[in-house]
Amino acid sequence: MPSNRVNILILILVPYIYLFPHTFQILEMGNDFELLYYSYKKYIFEFLKVGYLPLWSPSEGLGYSLIFNPFAQYFYPLSWLLYGLGFLIGDLSKHTYLLYTIFALSIYNVGQYLWLKKLNIDIKYSLIATIITCCGLKLTEVLRFPNAVHTLAWFPWILYAMTLSLNVKNNYKSILIIFFSTLFVLTAGYPYYILYGLLLFSGYFIFINTSVFRLKTVSSSKDLQKRLKVLFINLIPALLAFFIVLPWFLGVQEIMEITSNRNLNNINFSSIFSSYFLDHIGSWIFPPISIAEGYYYFGSVVSLIMIVYLLNFFLKKNKNKFEFHYILFFFILYLFVYQFSNAENSYLFKIIWNNFDLIKNFRNFARINVILIPLFAVIIAFSLRYFSDQKDQRKKFITSAIVVLTIFFLQIYFIEIYDNNNTYWETYQKKRLDYASNNIEIFSFLFNSYSNYIYTFFLFLSFLILNFLNIKKKNNLTKFFVVILVLCELFVLANIQWAIPKNYYDKNGYNNLSEKPMENLKFAFKNYRVATVTYGNVYFRNNRNFNVNHFDTGGIFSHTKLFNKYFERNGEIKKNVSTKDKKSIETLWGINSSKDKVFFSKSIKHKTISNFIDDVKNNKINSKIKIDEEKYNGDEITIYVTTNTKGYITFLDNWAPRWKVFINNNEKLIEKTLGTYKSVKIDIGNHKIKFKYEPW
Repeated sequence: MPSNRVNILILILVPYIYLFPHTFQILEMGNDFELLYYSYKKYIFEFLKVGYLPLWSPSEGLGYSLIFNPFAQYFYPLSWLLYGLGFLIGDLSKHTYLLYTIFALSIYNVGQYLWLKKLNIDIKYSLIATIITCCGLKLTEVLRFPNAVHTLAWFPWILYAMTLSLNVKNNYKSILIIFFSTLFVLTAGYPYYILYGLLLFSGYFIFINTSVFRLKTVSSSKDLQKRLKVLFINLIPALLAFFIVLPWFLGVQEIMEITSNRNLNNINFSSIFSSYFLDHIGSWIFPPISIAEGYYYFGSVVSLIMIVYLLNFFLKKNKNKFEFHYILFFFILYLFVYQFSNAENSYLFKIIWNNFDLIKNFRNFARINVILIPLFAVIIAFSLRYFSDQKDQRKKFITSAIVVLTIFFLQIYFIEIYDNNNTYWETYQKKRLDYASNNIEIFSFLFNSYSNYIYTFFLFLSFLILNFLNIKKKNNLTKFFVVILVLCELFVLANIQWAIPKNYYDKNGYNNLSEKPMENLKFAFKNYRVATVTYGNVYFRNNRNFNVNHFDTGGIFSHTKLFNKYFERNGEIKKNVSTKDKKSIETLWGINSSKDKVFFSKSIKHKTISNFIDDVKNNKINSKIKIDEEKYNGDEITIYVTTNTKGYITFLDNWAPRWKVFINNNEKLIEKTLGTYKSVKIDIGNHKIKFKYEPW
């Protein structure tokens, strides 16, 4: 077996080699990758390149916080390394961002490998089990969410440090790893995984510190002082990281409280996208009946060796204590996680939801299955060791045959008889497989088989190879053949599951780097706004025009409510909107007929857009407005107003906490027009008004 350093290098490189169609830009990552993640990185980088740090995003949904938007991943340390790399190479392309995203798997691999070794698992099994989990469908599926995979990347590092903390000699090392890993988890910008991680780490801490579940590395002493020391070593650095990040968290909380589809406190919202019993069955034997949000399939051969190992382990009289305790812990946590992932049908979830406000604004609990991945790695390592052993050859053969036949008949049932009608698979994965089949006809049979019998084929192939090695007493080769079988079975699906062809969307070059982002922003501010379809931040797709539309789970709620009153979700105006209302809407939001962004009115207590615009038109002769367009930068605007009557200046940009307004350098109270747009009361005379976003 190669040396430890070589193994670590292998684990760093494996994701890039396995995902070489993405590494070498044969494919691109689709789904939310660009619009919810890359667009923010590109936006921030362009401004950094000209020496400006943007804090507010005026281009989406009539304004939204940038610094407190988790999608922007503003304070994640590796983001700033990415920007540094961008400075060195002169650009931050979508492909560079994908390489940065894949690197999260490298981080994950090294942490998991070190953790498995610390559990006294042999190096060769630690290495192979880590490679297998990396190549499984769950970790590669999460690559469409860069923030999520960078959050998950640090989970095994925390597990490793928690295990280290049981040894007095490793206290400082444990403290440093827990502190920095927690800091990275908290700033990586994926709140769901923070909540899931809290469950994983709490469960693991109980496991390693109770008298029932004790690791070999733990002393047999029951000294309370030592137990408390382990608690503090795990808790204090994590709390320190939390308090460092807390000011940002408070800002995120403030913006989430006024964000559309957040703070609903609706259990139906929390339980959508549940991972049902069939999803879990599919995660073991047949992915097409699962939803990608929740599955964790590692290949037919891995399912086979895990099931056979677990069956024979529980039938064995003299059990390894550590293995027994760990497997018991795994199944307890697995069952608990299942209650969350199957939220819609879980009584336990309903009880917890009703009593813990923390989870009430989270949804899509199918994703919680991701915390099982590092735990599966240990089971996989145990299974590899079991199948590499010369013992129980007859028992392994009989059990394997029974398991294979059982899985085979279940697969036949799901393929030929059961009408699953899996919308998720049909809409996302099968559509990509069909596209590949139509465009690469020579491999069309292969692509089509991923919706049916390829899993059966690899199941029987695995059975034959494992038993051939068993008969020939070449069990030491088992681990290598298992990896080969996993790679052969999952390579296509792992790479294609969220992929799009190269330059599928950006053929017009809209993602090319701009050397003048501030000039682009100012031009967009002076230009008409648009109301187009959105699935994220479409500033670049809209040729750097501001969009008044919002994506489904984003945007300031008060504006989205107003927008949805007049527009369909695709940005088309509703048919029942009157001609007068249509003209008023276009005037207010600067669409088609007007480019105005600042208005003077006698009142801001209007209940409709038309009434407000009538007020503005009736008082146009009473005021003179001039915007200092040269100083506009998205985060602040300076307006010069001369008026012969009292009234209000309204800046057509959403209000959010931490916006301030100054009149003649004196801070004043910001009020809201139509419940959402920034306004300030002014008296007769000449005024210099500055609206400024000050997060700190």
